Amino acid sequence: MNQKSPWREWKKSGARWICQIVDRIKPALLKVLPRSVLRYLKNHVVYRVVMPEEAGRLPYEPDAYPGGVNLYGYLKAEMGLGQGARLTAGALKAAGLPYCLINFETGNSARQADSEWEKEFVESPRYNVNLIHINAGQMDLLHLMLPNSCWDKRYNIAVWLWELEDFPDEWCKYFQMVDEVWAPSQFTAEAIARKSPVPVRVIPYGVCAEADSTVGRAQFGLPEDIFLFLCMYDVNSMMARKNPTGAIRAFKEAFGKDEPGVGLVVKVNNSSEKDLAILRKELEGYPNIFLIGETLPKPAVYSLIAACDAFVSLHRSEGFGLVPAEAMYLGVPVIGTGWSSVTDFMTEENSCPVRYELVRLQKDYYMFKENQRWAEPDIGHAATYMRQLYEDRSYYEKIARNGQRDIREQFSPEKAGEKIRQRLTELGLLAEASSVL
Repeated sequence: MNQKSPWREWKKSGARWICQIVDRIKPALLKVLPRSVLRYLKNHVVYRVVMPEEAGRLPYEPDAYPGGVNLYGYLKAEMGLGQGARLTAGALKAAGLPYCLINFETGNSARQADSEWEKEFVESPRYNVNLIHINAGQMDLLHLMLPNSCWDKRYNIAVWLWELEDFPDEWCKYFQMVDEVWAPSQFTAEAIARKSPVPVRVIPYGVCAEADSTVGRAQFGLPEDIFLFLCMYDVNSMMARKNPTGAIRAFKEAFGKDEPGVGLVVKVNNSSEKDLAILRKELEGYPNIFLIGETLPKPAVYSLIAACDAFVSLHRSEGFGLVPAEAMYLGVPVIGTGWSSVTDFMTEENSCPVRYELVRLQKDYYMFKENQRWAEPDIGHAATYMRQLYEDRSYYEKIARNGQRDIREQFSPEKAGEKIRQRLTELGLLAEASSVL
């Protein structure tokens, strides 16, 4: 494969320096430039400095590095993509595989404060497999920031998430940067595989969510003696997709504003004033709906979930559905839209799948294409589930028990780690692993 010219390498080094400077001044830029302008600069200036078709890499060479996994990801980011990378680290550890962790922060606007794996971070890859847990649209930026030696002679696997049925044509150019793609759900894998020239495999997350039993409702300013539903979403995941207003409207339909003994908690991560204003308008006149706009560390989030009685996710689409899965892990019944990736683990026996209608997306969502659609959940059906969980204790206990059992047995870190091991063994990539460590 052709080596890059000195001019190309110089331009890449200069662009890397620019990215680092921009990251440092990003808080100031966000105050003076609209997000649309920043998005344009990122997509049409920074990412185009090194195009993937110019980012040639030396093919995999079996004896170049010892067997093991270099996991790249937003390992400190307090968002779903970051948590997915951390769960992947947990699966690698559970499987006893040689691995190292390389944190990546450039281009990520979420708070970088999760230190769960920080002590294991390294600067450079050690092994023959790169497992790259970022989304497809960020591959240019990662390639820009890393030296060629990180890619050359290694087997490169991307872990990509996508929430809709049609994988964007604009991202298909990134397939040439990797040898195969992993997706955490069947839904996502099928969307990617329709356009992928490389193998696509389903490697689900190993879910683990441990709450602090000493942290209760009082720490969150919530009433102790009522039945609490909870919905939450991250601003980085798009409000329209997560649809917290759907959960609010279902609650309003199921219960009156003055009905005693029941309430709804709306938790927002990485909140913006615009989103909070929309939610506050929805909450007007309902003293039994509580808004938490503070970004909490992950253990506190788990404690909040465990402190509530049921979780509601009237999402319009999901790439995996981490929070519903975490709620089920904690024994909290889940009401959720029965479409997209959550169908891998949500059934009528272990959760409350809400009916839906598939609708076309509006032009201001996603990388708009006329054939893209997502689910519009049936608010009345969700409200019926809310009343049933609230009023029928035996049904509540059945859903809670079955959900917890299924997630812990079928989506454990050990199960996920074993799937990783099986795939890498099938590819012949772990032959030297026994000689490492």
